[in-house]
Amino acid sequence: MPRSESETPPLWRNRDYNLWWGGSAVSQLGSGVSQLAYPLLILGVTASASSAGIVAACANIGYLGASIPAGVAADRVSRRALLIVSSVVQLVFMAAVGLAVAGGHVWLPQIAVTALVQGVMSAMHQAATTPALRRIVPPAQLKVAFAREQARDMGTQLAGSPLGGLLFGLARWIPFAFDAVSYLFVTLAALFIRGPLGPDRAEGKTAEPTSVRQDVGEGLRFLRRDSFLRFLLLWAALSNCTLAGLAFMFVVALRQHGASASVIGTSESIVMACGLLGALAAGRIVRRVSGFQIVVTMSWLMVAGTLGIAALVARPWPAALCFGGLVFFMTPLNVTFQARMAATVPDRIAGRVMTTTSMAAQSLKWLAPLVCGALADRFSPTAPILGLAAMFALLAVAIHLTPALRRFDDGSHPGDADLAAPDTAPKPATPETTGRDAEPAR
Repeated sequence: MPRSESETPPLWRNRDYNLWWGGSAVSQLGSGVSQLAYPLLILGVTASASSAGIVAACANIGYLGASIPAGVAADRVSRRALLIVSSVVQLVFMAAVGLAVAGGHVWLPQIAVTALVQGVMSAMHQAATTPALRRIVPPAQLKVAFAREQARDMGTQLAGSPLGGLLFGLARWIPFAFDAVSYLFVTLAALFIRGPLGPDRAEGKTAEPTSVRQDVGEGLRFLRRDSFLRFLLLWAALSNCTLAGLAFMFVVALRQHGASASVIGTSESIVMACGLLGALAAGRIVRRVSGFQIVVTMSWLMVAGTLGIAALVARPWPAALCFGGLVFFMTPLNVTFQARMAATVPDRIAGRVMTTTSMAAQSLKWLAPLVCGALADRFSPTAPILGLAAMFALLAVAIHLTPALRRFDDGSHPGDADLAAPDTAPKPATPETTGRDAEPAR
């Protein structure tokens, strides 16, 4: 029987968690640096926005295409090995780009292939990350751990862009070398974690080995039979699409109202700073407020924040603060869903279920800029923002109308007891079968 949160040592005394958090923080910072350096390099060499778009598309295609196979791999082979291999491969490819740039040989196909490989390796890394995290963090501290993950990601995003610009100004190759070295830290973190990361050999054994197709089917059946996870798949896809459209329209609207590039950049920094504050506050919020209350309240605050942006878009700083408030409130919502899902999914299929959920959450993001851009050209930038507010409102109403969400805090899922049964092998930090939950994509 798991200990309560009051009986569990604090996370700052958890050696494995701190090791993992620190290594991941350095790696995320390196990724933030290279994400800015990529378009700057390509635009500087080719002066082609479409070329920069091709590289970005390659990364997305690699991630989406590899997500489901990566989930299967995370439930079949050593997750520690997946974390190490994916990081080392990215280190090698990024170092090769840095060497090419330092030698004055910038070749677009090499950068595109690197972006594609990074997308594939990121899917593999992500597939192993959350199941591994459940092994090193006690169930009572999952919400706090996910809040700290959000704070880490927001902080590295906030720092990555200015650091990337600074390093790129010193020399074009430095950001890529920095990113390559950053992968070494997360590799060492995965290598030196003491606890087992799974999957356990004894779990899920059958008379005959299962095929990849059967493994994928098992994960999809679990999603199909769990009413909460079915809702989360659709909700995450639509909410991420809506949020992506709002981020796109925020920049477009500011630009059309005469804001300079520096003003827009500063506005986005304000938004990210608010997101970081939200991530820092998320741990306290999720400990003091019930999950259902968080989901309902934060969903309606999304509507209010979007309407505020529509009203203030001609004034960059108030609009940025309004958007930042929206992102602030989104963070506890993400943490609540992540922790709930991480506690729901059995360890033996965690990789498959979570990568499928992550892929679904990212699946519609490409659509938002196309639709919002067309509406802005046809009407005005305010029109699509109001449409996005309406979409957030529909999602908030859907929460009230979804029976599975009303049982959010007790974790009950009628008809799912057979699938959500505890895994048979002993796991020091595996959650119980009740009150569980998990991760939409970031």
